Amino acid sequence: MFLLPRRLRQLLESKKRVDEPRIFLQDAEIVTFIKQAAKQQGRSEEEIIADLAKAGLDQFQQATELEERWDLLSYREQQVVALICLGHRNYQIAEILTIAPETVKTHLQNIFAKFNLRSSKELRLALKDWNFAEWWRQNQQT
Repeated sequence: MFLLPRRLRQLLESKKRVDEPRIFLQDAEIVTFIKQAAKQQGRSEEEIIADLAKAGLDQFQQATELEERWDLLSYREQQVVALICLGHRNYQIAEILTIAPETVKTHLQNIFAKFNLRSSKELRLALKDWNFAEWWRQNQQT
């Protein structure tokens, strides 16, 4: 399973069942938003569109980078990330994975280095849209 941010998953799932009238309604909503933003900011519609496109591209690139970093993790490191993002503390992770708390700390140090982060809080924030509950259910060893 490939982890996708929740919003992207919802968008892709909604595209599977899109009907024509909704597409036109979305287009009208987008045009209205762009016109309002341009008017409020005193800028051209083209500038607003360019900014939106750049923001979307930046967001896509960040998501791609996170997914690439995820792929660099060992399975055990992925388990630790999932449990951290599900709100577990280090000692709880050690109990769940039946490993020493020091091993959890070592895994976290490796994870932080691979993601270029400094804390569990930063990790949770970076991956806030990922569905780790589903990943854990699918990958839990029996």
